[in-house]
Amino acid sequence: MNYSLEAEQNILGSFLINDSIGYKIRELKENDFYFESHKIILSCMKRIIDSNKPLDLLLLKNELEKIDRLVDVGGVSYITSLTTIVITTSNIDHYIKIIKEKLLKRQISELANELINNSNSDKSIDELIVDINDLKALVTTSSSVNDNYIDASKIKREKGVHKSIDTGFNKLNNMLDGFRYGTLTILTGKPASGKSTIVNQFIAQAITNGEKAFLYSGELPSFMAMDWFRKTVANDYHIKEYKSVYGGTYTDIPDYASELISDWIKDKFFLYDEDAISDEVNLLNTIEHLYLKKGVRFFVLDNLMTIKTGKADKYERQEQIVSNLKNLAKKYNLVIVLVAHPRKNMGDMKPTMYDVSGASEIVNYADYILSTYRVIDEEEETDDTYLLILKNRITGKQNISFKMNFSERRKRLYTTSEELNRDYKYDVNKQYVQVEIPEDVF
Repeated sequence: MNYSLEAEQNILGSFLINDSIGYKIRELKENDFYFESHKIILSCMKRIIDSNKPLDLLLLKNELEKIDRLVDVGGVSYITSLTTIVITTSNIDHYIKIIKEKLLKRQISELANELINNSNSDKSIDELIVDINDLKALVTTSSSVNDNYIDASKIKREKGVHKSIDTGFNKLNNMLDGFRYGTLTILTGKPASGKSTIVNQFIAQAITNGEKAFLYSGELPSFMAMDWFRKTVANDYHIKEYKSVYGGTYTDIPDYASELISDWIKDKFFLYDEDAISDEVNLLNTIEHLYLKKGVRFFVLDNLMTIKTGKADKYERQEQIVSNLKNLAKKYNLVIVLVAHPRKNMGDMKPTMYDVSGASEIVNYADYILSTYRVIDEEEETDDTYLLILKNRITGKQNISFKMNFSERRKRLYTTSEELNRDYKYDVNKQYVQVEIPEDVF
């Protein structure tokens, strides 16, 4: 038989029993299963996992009822029975291998029968050779040419807020429709133009909305990256003024507030280990692992110029990195933000998308290109920060800029008071402790 009822049941049952293997669900496609009821159950399980909820019988039952398919899969009694079949969840890889092999056999059988039927038809020899090559490719690579395309009628429209990630900035959301899943964004701008600040706010907003995030910082050590992030996230009542030994003052947050933020981001925010080699292979593998195992879907890489590859030519290297990042974003429906420096000697000219430093092909891969820049008028004593949308493949609204204010105290960029005073929900009990200004070493 070209299917295994036992293997399919054990896989689904294992997911219901053991939360720690839930990431493996992303290795499976509905068509890997032979039985229609199992395809439906797997699809519902994926929706639960993608919404960052724990996978259990009650949530699975509710999800099946939402689409009116609970009866079709055998009712509550059947999905409950799946958990009683499993002897040990440690065999899940074995069962996944079994159903993948069964699928391959079904595909080979289907193509072979089609080839036999076509040989008795009016097909030309050249057409039959194409069919034979399809069968050969399937056997030698374990993937059918049929997997290279899908029926366009089966592609559904994206609806609702789940199609994108909130940027945290109302004007930017209106222009981009948020960061769409499956996209690559390039963020550029001169040093000290606000890139790190805006990245911190992107990450904080994603976490607040239930997403998990990853940051690769090629220039800052982890403790400095996190210090800046905590100050950006902190509520105003947690920001204190301290005296420096040099006679001045500086702002910081107390230890208890730092601990609250650490608890809030636990298992939701990941940093690339500064001791790990920052090469392309390691980073790509880390992104794929964090998505499959941890469900991370928002990735920030700061910045392109610090990522190493094996290629000698730096432009070829950069194109390769950006191309692979774009493919990962599309493959797993991720949002990836890549920070890239602008070209040198731009002067005070307004940026364009072609001012991104590196290979010219980089801008072609991006779905969005954003640039931060500052306009300093010494006579008027003004220093204004702007965010410019240079490319917007999704909604088409581009070459639009808007002014962003910067709060030195809050370490935030903002266009409205709501953005300045946003509560990222790390302190659910609104803990406030009056702290005396200590003498400190700064």
